[in-house]
Amino acid sequence: MHLDNSILVPPVDALARIFKALSEPARLRIVLALSDDCRPVSDVVEATGLPQPLVSHHLRILRDAGVAQPDRRGGFVYY
Repeated sequence: MHLDNSILVPPVDALARIFKALSEPARLRIVLALSDDCRPVSDVVEATGLPQPLVSHHLRILRDAGVAQPDRRGGFVYY
């Protein structure tokens, strides 16, 4: 029996982008901080202890890799 791997497994390139994004310890801390609930960037800064510009930089990389998804609520962006 032949299984079509394209249906069962995401493309290897997409998986590689995800794993690359998660290989940075600061980004992994951000993902763990977001694992409980959707939070604004300011809460992610507080939870990780990282400076806001660095959190925003890492969130952009996680967004580009498809790991995090932004949700604008008024003047805040939640992830």
